[in-house]
Amino acid sequence: MITMSKDFSMRSLKISDKTDEKEKNPDEDGVLKEFQLSRRWEQAAHPYIMFNADDTSMTFLGFHIDHLNAIDARTGKIVEEKVIDRRLFQQLKTQEVPFNIDFEKLPREEQLDIISRVLGINSITDPDDTYQLTLDNVMKILAIHLRFESDIPVIIMGETGCGKTRLVQFMCDLLRSGKPGRNMIVVRVHGGTTSETIYRKVQEAVDISKQNETQGMDTILFFDEANTTEAINAIKEVICDKSVNGEQMDTCRLKIIAACNPYRKHSQETIEQLEKAGLGYRVKSENTKEKLGQIPMRQLVYRVQPLPPSLSPLVWDFGKLNEKTQELYIQQMVKTFFRKEELPTEQEDLFTKVISASQMHMVGLTDECRMVSLRDIERCMNVVMWFYQQRGKLFPEIDKHGSNRDVPELVRSLILAVGVCYMASLEHRDEYLERVAQALSLTSEVISTEIESCKKVFIDHVDCPASVAKNDALKENVFMMVVCMNLRIPLFLVGKPGSSKSLSKTIAAHAMQGKSSQSELFKGFKKVQLASFQCSPHSSPDGIISVFRQCAQFQKDKNLDEYVSVVVLDEIGLAEDSPKMPLKTLHPLLEFGCIDDEQPEDFKKVAFIGISNWSLDPAKMNRGIMVLKTSPLLEELENTARAICPHGEEHIASQMKKLIPQLTEFYQKVLCEQEQFSEFFGLRDFYSLVKLIVSYAKETNGRPSNEDLTKAVQRNFGGFDSIDILKIFSDVFGEKTKKCDTTSLLRENLKMGTSGFKSRYLLLPTTNHAALNILKLQGIINEDNTEVIFGSGFPHDEEYSQVCRTVNRVKTCMETGRAVILLNIQGLYESLYDALNQCYVKLGGSYYVDIGLGSHRVKCKVRDEFRLIVIEEKSTVYEQFPTPLLNRLEKHCLEISSILPPHAKEMQNELENWLKTLVTTGMDQSEGATDISRKKHDTIVGYTEDTCASVLLQCCPDIVSQEPDGAGRKEIIDLAKETLIQCATPDSLLRAKHSLAVHDALLEGYFVKQPHGNMMKTLKEYREEDPRGLNLEVSTFSRLLNKRDLEQIYNHLSIGEDDSCLYLLNEFYTEQSFSQTLR
Repeated sequence: MITMSKDFSMRSLKISDKTDEKEKNPDEDGVLKEFQLSRRWEQAAHPYIMFNADDTSMTFLGFHIDHLNAIDARTGKIVEEKVIDRRLFQQLKTQEVPFNIDFEKLPREEQLDIISRVLGINSITDPDDTYQLTLDNVMKILAIHLRFESDIPVIIMGETGCGKTRLVQFMCDLLRSGKPGRNMIVVRVHGGTTSETIYRKVQEAVDISKQNETQGMDTILFFDEANTTEAINAIKEVICDKSVNGEQMDTCRLKIIAACNPYRKHSQETIEQLEKAGLGYRVKSENTKEKLGQIPMRQLVYRVQPLPPSLSPLVWDFGKLNEKTQELYIQQMVKTFFRKEELPTEQEDLFTKVISASQMHMVGLTDECRMVSLRDIERCMNVVMWFYQQRGKLFPEIDKHGSNRDVPELVRSLILAVGVCYMASLEHRDEYLERVAQALSLTSEVISTEIESCKKVFIDHVDCPASVAKNDALKENVFMMVVCMNLRIPLFLVGKPGSSKSLSKTIAAHAMQGKSSQSELFKGFKKVQLASFQCSPHSSPDGIISVFRQCAQFQKDKNLDEYVSVVVLDEIGLAEDSPKMPLKTLHPLLEFGCIDDEQPEDFKKVAFIGISNWSLDPAKMNRGIMVLKTSPLLEELENTARAICPHGEEHIASQMKKLIPQLTEFYQKVLCEQEQFSEFFGLRDFYSLVKLIVSYAKETNGRPSNEDLTKAVQRNFGGFDSIDILKIFSDVFGEKTKKCDTTSLLRENLKMGTSGFKSRYLLLPTTNHAALNILKLQGIINEDNTEVIFGSGFPHDEEYSQVCRTVNRVKTCMETGRAVILLNIQGLYESLYDALNQCYVKLGGSYYVDIGLGSHRVKCKVRDEFRLIVIEEKSTVYEQFPTPLLNRLEKHCLEISSILPPHAKEMQNELENWLKTLVTTGMDQSEGATDISRKKHDTIVGYTEDTCASVLLQCCPDIVSQEPDGAGRKEIIDLAKETLIQCATPDSLLRAKHSLAVHDALLEGYFVKQPHGNMMKTLKEYREEDPRGLNLEVSTFSRLLNKRDLEQIYNHLSIGEDDSCLYLLNEFYTEQSFSQTLR
């Protein structure tokens, strides 16, 4: 009994009360060390001598008497030597005291009788015959009971899905013993749970407890995943202080249990795989604000908050399922499943072997992000039954693709189910296939063929656009979506742009129309209704909750065997590190379809698909099935490229077949080159390159010319100055090609109907928004039929309502076929991701696409004439644009220098060399190009790499169309120099006065002719030049103007007070108010 008392009194966590010890270990894992277990349930003996509630008998569990020693019933190790006198032992045996009971071999009735005698239950009813009573979980029930009796708070720590909630539920149902009412209140704690929610739930439990006291029954309040909320101090108050928001609880029969998730970090292999998933994390680990100590939450197996010091000593380890116990659970669950579904029992052992092998394989992995629990077993059973119900139509279709017909139908259903529930989550699948094949006594080829054949059947029965390649990624995505939507299993798809995530969603949803489906196979599936939510860094928890509630309302009063509503979180990775933490509410929504204060009901549990280009926190993804899409291998790339080629035109297909290996090699080299930069180019660029070359091949009815290949490469891999795309192209194809003019490529893109090829929308990285003027000057766009939308930097214009107004302007242009040019409007792009994909839904002969923000989305009609052009500063594109946006657009750098003819570029170089001489006077020879560039920016206010070209064009607009003679050339250069130094700082010119670049005439022009020293003189001179008015930008190192300065200006320039105003930009909150004030 002393040993038993130690089991209750000894701390399970490694707790140090010495603060100096923590200070000696300030490493980032220090906070985790505070919450590591020193005593694990499996490693310790639990010898229980229980005085039964009848006060006359005793129960012995967890140990046997062998040669008068107490030995652990599970391990056979000695717990206590000579624990009993031989004579006493013999007397007790004579009196039939129940020593050495093999609990797990007892009939279930006797097992329940033993538990009931300890708990003091007179009327014994089995509350759940599917619950496996093992010695291990019975001792845990008794451990909880003894803590209740001793008034010790119960705080258990164990892995998710290891049976904590089910054990407590079984114990409560047993204690209730058929009495009316409920004696267990579960608070499903998550990252968004607040103190108010906790207090409200506790008060509800207190009220129920008072009612149960009249029946002599205890009430149990169960906090599940208690350490996932920042409001854990409220839970501590309830458990330790027995109070609610400072007021004592007035009930004595309310027992409280808190279950905590372990404090554990992912293995380094898993962290590295997560960093590689999709595009990695959008916000780098070192920059994320969600941390436990110094450890990013995403690197933890569970998103947990530190336990308050007063709770830490009370924690005890719940343990985890060992292989034997887990197999018992699986055996029982399989047996119950077969009995419930009335299936032939000869396959029960096979099912147990396969699922056990799958569970053990997943548990043993160190480099995968996937965790398994008892939930996965139940999920697998549901998927088995779904495939088995579809066998009449599905299996004959699979047989057409060469499946093994000798395998029983139930086993085929099991193979497909493990393909969905286990294999799809793995990156490396061969070892798992071998393990399952061994359990099934089949070859891994048979299993792989069965699963791949089913994927082919699904993709063959959906309406796939002709230009879309049915590659492995698309087939698997459609397969997983169809199954998971039918069964309301949460699904996460993570992969780089171009891995067919959004496309598969559109295709699968379009095909799943229930009895109205075009395919006979899909008529047996549920009708799907999608509710999409476009995630962004501005997303809030309320927005996500509202879309789940909206979907639940769609399902209410519907036949859920024929209808399913699906929440789709697009670009869920963008919300991962949002300051509002919108994904913290996802756990209860995925599991129960509702949050804290709602009662779970079947219609509230909706299907869910989370799509992300960015890696996600594994703790969220383990609530469902996670499919990670890595970069395709060379063979898969070539297969996809071949699938893009037209199948009915053999001549073109044969020419493309010769080009494809070179194109894939070119793409791989581009990826290698950009590794040191960002993911500027991606799969979408490669697929679009192949499609454009196919269109050129159709025009020439053969192999495209080298010029056409060059155009295709520039159109799909342009816009990034740091990589010489044409050099890579020449190295691969062995032919040097001439660079095509950017403006001609833009004209070709905007031209209608290029041999069936649908041009991608445009992104034009530029400097000082020069691209807009170039498009107008060169006549590339029709100004009368183009809407220009310039984003505002005023604070209130970046809010949700303004973004909605802008989205509506774009929507109107889509419907009317007007071109849209977007400038400086980054908050809008996420709303247009679906539109930028150009994967439209065809309804009644017209094309439609989803646009919107958050849960507010509408189907918008898109006319063929619609074009979208995004113009943005080069630095913004390279440093801030998300990769998914870059990959969706055709990119071209468009600056003034790009439209200058060769003779003008020579003049530009001459001007830049002069400027370089000006700024490098007195510089150390060791200073490099970066220092020179910085000097240029310091010398010329507002300098950019395109400044010299812009100044030349301003000084001589005709320079684009005609080459000046020698005298005219010198005159233009001199004028350009004067214009440049007008923007120079005085100190830079004084420093450079001995330079060859500066002569007396220039200095005289700057200090004498040009007004730089006096504001009033400047205003007076410019007003005299143009009395009609002027727009003037003045850069100064002096303070800004105030009202006293204005009085002097009024007097000096004879301006009346009513004719002038002084405004500061920070006075305005919207562009509209600024414009109205100026008018």
